[in-house]
Amino acid sequence: MHDSIYEDLNQQQAAAVAHGQGPLMVLAGAGSGKTRVVTRRIARLMMDGVRAHQILALTFTNKAAGEMARRVEQLGGDYVRVATFHSACARFLRSEAHLIGFAPDYSIYDTQDRDTLIKELMAEQHISPKEAKPSLIGNWISKLKNAAMTPDDGLLGSSDVMRLVERLWTPYHERMKKASAMDFDDLLLNFLQILREHPAAAERYQERFPWVLVDEFQDTNRVQYDLLKLLCPPASAGGSGNMCVVGDPDQSIYGFRGAEVRNILDFESDYEPCTVVRLEQNYRSTANILRAAETVIANNTMRKDKRLRTDAEDGASILRLKATGSTEEASTLADRMQALVDEGTSLEEVAVFYRAHWLSRGLEQALKDKGIPYEIVGGQTFFERREIKDLLAYLRVLINPLDDVSMARIVNVPPRGLGKVSLERLRGRALEEGMSLREAVGEASLHDVLSKKARAGLADLAETLDKAQKAAERGAQAALRAVLEGTGYIRHATSYGDAEDSTREDNIAELVSDTVQYDDAGDEPLAGDDSSPTGLPGYLQHVALLTSADRGDDGPAVRMMTVHAAKGLEFDHVFVCGLEEGTFPSMRTADDPDGLEEERRLMYVALTRARKTLMLSSARDRMVNGSMETMRPSRFLREIPEDLLENYAPSWRRYDLDDDGSHSTGWSVTPDPEALAGLQKGVRVRHDLYGSGVVRRLAGRGMNARAVVRFDDGVEREFVLEYAGLQLLEDMEF
Repeated sequence: MHDSIYEDLNQQQAAAVAHGQGPLMVLAGAGSGKTRVVTRRIARLMMDGVRAHQILALTFTNKAAGEMARRVEQLGGDYVRVATFHSACARFLRSEAHLIGFAPDYSIYDTQDRDTLIKELMAEQHISPKEAKPSLIGNWISKLKNAAMTPDDGLLGSSDVMRLVERLWTPYHERMKKASAMDFDDLLLNFLQILREHPAAAERYQERFPWVLVDEFQDTNRVQYDLLKLLCPPASAGGSGNMCVVGDPDQSIYGFRGAEVRNILDFESDYEPCTVVRLEQNYRSTANILRAAETVIANNTMRKDKRLRTDAEDGASILRLKATGSTEEASTLADRMQALVDEGTSLEEVAVFYRAHWLSRGLEQALKDKGIPYEIVGGQTFFERREIKDLLAYLRVLINPLDDVSMARIVNVPPRGLGKVSLERLRGRALEEGMSLREAVGEASLHDVLSKKARAGLADLAETLDKAQKAAERGAQAALRAVLEGTGYIRHATSYGDAEDSTREDNIAELVSDTVQYDDAGDEPLAGDDSSPTGLPGYLQHVALLTSADRGDDGPAVRMMTVHAAKGLEFDHVFVCGLEEGTFPSMRTADDPDGLEEERRLMYVALTRARKTLMLSSARDRMVNGSMETMRPSRFLREIPEDLLENYAPSWRRYDLDDDGSHSTGWSVTPDPEALAGLQKGVRVRHDLYGSGVVRRLAGRGMNARAVVRFDDGVEREFVLEYAGLQLLEDMEF
């Protein structure tokens, strides 16, 4: 049996799997088979007598966790629950939250719920949203929490925003505790607090999980690392020291979310003596792609020494597109994708990466024009839709009557005659009586400040909630159906008279289906943990802990996403667009050496997602904040050896641009002055690619002269006239 564990592993992979007791750090380069190593190490531990419930394996998405657990089972191991940091802490807190004054059925607030509460607190303190958006305050609180800070840590800064953060953080913390609610950051911080302040609890979890494995360790923040050191202390601190961390500092790209690349750099000294295994054999990319990525990342200083190698062939050259503008860039990329499809490539093996979502607009239009299906990864997810959030708020109130944020969301949805003023009156009465908003809704004696319609509406709501609460004893499906029947929510959601009515109804039907599937399947408890919630509480926890990465669609379409969203994915054919200074790398890193290194790690991630071909593009001219700007190619392009690159020009432009924005002499063409002499607003022109259209606007002079043309298909496109190849047809009235 042991022999099968080591089957098809290289020497370094086998060494990591075979490692016995003591700390282990696996530096796993892109495409080096790290998931295979982690799963086989878990299976090997169980074959050596370690019980499944003694192993705690942590990662960052539910999708990755499920895949890892599935692979362990396929290897013949017992079922082992692999969890995200947040889901593991959420489960542990169900049995430990009482130690810090929380109910076992606490609510989990998402970002929108957090911002709603902050907005309420700002209103109470007469702070205008013009001073700072609630989301900005919330993001700062989150950032500080990820750095393991608390409201008691003193002065945070002298800026107006930070003064507001200081002013609102303590009330936010107190209101959350009063509502028995935690945001995502609290799940980690509160469990960390329990481990620090209650040694008996810490010892209990150390004994429960003498073996801890962490995937994507480079993405951990300070709080997560502090948690790990308390869950599995080094031997020098009296712990088992059986900590295995797997990661790659070259792929640490989540600094904006609090990730500390320093954690993986410091692990050796924190867990001394530590065994280090380097996985340097790449099984994903061609040699040319790998060499390009390695050459780029070598410019960073904050990294562990490793060098990826591959037995793969050199492969195709990396295509380098220097477009005149964003329109040309988008059209050329779309044409190249169509050529791949014509050659037999499946659309699901094609992906486009960009630094920020705003870069996708032009490419979306180009793909639509050519009839190429595409999917924007990271758009609004199912559970973020308004109707779904409304219904989930109803369900949360059923298990946590103290959840005022959820109660406020649904108290007048569907409308019950309770406007903003009436709601504030009811809140005031509830505050006077020391009640939650849910309790106030059910207390008719407090409704004297409301209109007759509002009183009747609240009476119906209280009755619906009581019935749904009883139904919840039969599971999530029964609770949801009781809410739908009692509120008439489907009628409400389909009464807008717009094209989305049927979509909203379909979404509600899908939510019902989801609860049915959950009730039928149940929720597997974390290994050795009987405290995991079931029924409706379990379902709500399940939904709250889902991430956008877990909800992707696998349809046959080109995938378009930010490089951050591409982490952990791989495709045969990858396009990286918008490679200009100020775009990628971001202008925010211009004076920040650490930020620039993270941008370069981001570029490294983008390059190493590609298996077979890679195309990199930049635009000489790009619309930025409403104005056309001349861009400089990204420094990351200059860091790639020239012998790996092949310049690529669109078929309708028989020349190539130099990096300074001019066109190469070997391919140059000269615009015909006579052909452009009659060009003016309102005339008809023809383009070899887009057909006929009308000139709508003209701007600029000389090399910067531009025209906006509205083509007969209704799409407007902007051209640099020197290179556009427009042909005059006939004058016409505009």
